[in-house]
Amino acid sequence: MFKPVVFTLALVSPVMAWAQGFRATDQEITAFASADRNGDGMLSYSEFRVFVRAMAGAGQPTAKTIRTFGAYAYAFGVVDRNRDKLASPEELRAADTDFQMQ
Repeated sequence: MFKPVVFTLALVSPVMAWAQGFRATDQEITAFASADRNGDGMLSYSEFRVFVRAMAGAGQPTAKTIRTFGAYAYAFGVVDRNRDKLASPEELRAADTDFQMQ
């Protein structure tokens, strides 16, 4: 079941999450919250690796591909569109959507 939330931002502000109109699964929320060790709502490269491994373990196709090929650095570069060395929930969703459309 999908819920209208923005990963860990939903944990901070349900209203903000609803306004974003972002859909995340419970598995995505749990994996993101677990990976986001400093709780800033963004993933550093090392946190991103933890997130991808968790999502791959849950069977998420894009994450499984990244894990299979060990393409964490490449994938992080694709995800981090604004080049701030952090992956936001919005960047993660956009990159996954783009990958699945290929």
